[in-house]
Amino acid sequence: MHKLSKKQSVLILRMALVVFAIVVAVVIYLVFFIHAKVSVEVVPTSAIVTLDNQPTAVVNGNASFVTTLGKHTLRVDSDNYVGYKEEINLTRGRNFSKKITLTKAPEPIKITSKANHIAIQDNNVFYQNPENQLFYMKTINFNTSGDNLIFEKQISSTPINPSSTVIWSPDKDLLLVKSGSSVDLVDFKKYDFVHQSITHFGDYIGDIVWAPDNSRIAYYYAPPSGERSLIFSDANNQNIFRAANLADLGIENPYIAFSPDSQYLTIIPRNTDFSKNKIYLMNVYTKEIKLLIDSSDQKEAVFSADSQKIIYSTYSSDSSNLLHQTLSVANIDGSNIHSLGISAKASDIRYWQNANQIFLPIDLVRSKMILVDIDSGKTLEFYFNGQKDSAINEIYLSNDEKEAIYVSNWELYFVKLISN
Repeated sequence: MHKLSKKQSVLILRMALVVFAIVVAVVIYLVFFIHAKVSVEVVPTSAIVTLDNQPTAVVNGNASFVTTLGKHTLRVDSDNYVGYKEEINLTRGRNFSKKITLTKAPEPIKITSKANHIAIQDNNVFYQNPENQLFYMKTINFNTSGDNLIFEKQISSTPINPSSTVIWSPDKDLLLVKSGSSVDLVDFKKYDFVHQSITHFGDYIGDIVWAPDNSRIAYYYAPPSGERSLIFSDANNQNIFRAANLADLGIENPYIAFSPDSQYLTIIPRNTDFSKNKIYLMNVYTKEIKLLIDSSDQKEAVFSADSQKIIYSTYSSDSSNLLHQTLSVANIDGSNIHSLGISAKASDIRYWQNANQIFLPIDLVRSKMILVDIDSGKTLEFYFNGQKDSAINEIYLSNDEKEAIYVSNWELYFVKLISN
């Protein structure tokens, strides 16, 4: 074996030292110049800390980790507390350290133990008791933290099948009750039991909706004769106008929904050929129907509060999307289409006073409530005690958007809205 000379040994040693110095320099650069340290102390100590949706270890209320420079989303969450979210920007030479104390989430107040088919008008909550099948009105004081119930009254005298679909009139004086394709009209007669009436509205009816301005009712009519029409009528279905022959458009059993200003209708076929289930827009006054969204597999569509945009849900085959629906937005002329990337049904959307924002429950068990900016896609989450197991069936907002009424497991609750 060839023996290295002293000079060669020294050269190799020097080269090794240079390589070692380079490695050390690279490590120092990676650790100190393109990374930063994040240290968080949390209360309660059981809170979960995530960075960019990735959980980190929390020991005795402390989390410490190293991550890359740049923008990150830091979250702290704990059951029955208001979650914390902050967008942090880590820069060279600066670490991030903060103590985060979560506040207790508001406690929901039970209004009644049995509720179904709710509606809200001003401070009045209307609902059906599914046990005795009668309807009630409760007046709620939304601005107190104590006893919120100030008045309650039974408003119907005749039981109505709770499994029926109900459509409230805008003024809550009338009720359409749909069982299969048959519809009846309930007139509460201002809650005068003696003069209340239930009359037959019509048969062979599919989707049926009430215009928000109370000017008309729209419904899909499909009798055995083969007619497939979109009908406009008055509350008693006596003055009937055939607004469109949907058979000519190849539209079967459509989903329909009015805009808040009552000027437009969205129409989505429920054809067995899903490729035909696109979104149409009808001008209620001119009766013009145009194809708005040409992509297929559409499910539901509602309007923004100013009636200038539609928010619609499309079928998703993504196995991680447990609802199999994803929300998107478009202008009512069909322009500026973009996905919100939210798994939800359009029919769950509730209006916010800001027309660019929508409020809705999300996730498979419907335990989260969010406010979404439909232009930017940014969200705020709302929290209340017991939210994890809430399973929200129906939800409505107070006029000032500071409180919500919701149904959870057939029980009706009132809760203050607090976001992160």
